[in-house]
Amino acid sequence: MSAITRQLFEDIENLPPQLQQETLDFVEFLKQKQQKAQAETPKQEPNGTKLAELMAEIAARGTAFKDIEDPAAWQREIRKDRPLTGREE
Repeated sequence: MSAITRQLFEDIENLPPQLQQETLDFVEFLKQKQQKAQAETPKQEPNGTKLAELMAEIAARGTAFKDIEDPAAWQREIRKDRPLTGREE
């Protein structure tokens, strides 16, 4: 049992029955809130297969990056450091 759980038990035991019931009601409220949040959270599924399919489809078209004449020069340009907006060099 964790220290927090022990502390909760001790504190709840020292409360009058009416406040113990109120504490129980609050715990039930928190459990429902957690269940609702979990139900609303979309499941994250791996998308590697879908990504591979999309990339294969793009490659099959033969039009991806066709306007780039010199790939090495394009890569150097893309990777070149640029000044950030709002910052002085």
